[in-house]
Amino acid sequence: MSKRQSGRLSPSFYTLLEASLEKKTTNTKILAQHLNRSPATVRTQYQRVMERLGVHCRYEALRAAEESGLIRKNKRISL
Repeated sequence: MSKRQSGRLSPSFYTLLEASLEKKTTNTKILAQHLNRSPATVRTQYQRVMERLGVHCRYEALRAAEESGLIRKNKRISL
């Protein structure tokens, strides 16, 4: 696990990842509406999550967060 992966994510990043699992999507507009955030905020937060987890796409971010125990696996979506 890289240095970035071992660090904790901010509460807003956890909320974003959990919302993605709950809504079963990584779609910016759907998540922005669900979280009452602007689409630009959702895009930026996902970019930062991906950087911290060392991955290149949103689905990889969800998988990495699950595998490292950062988010609950009981809300798992098919990846």
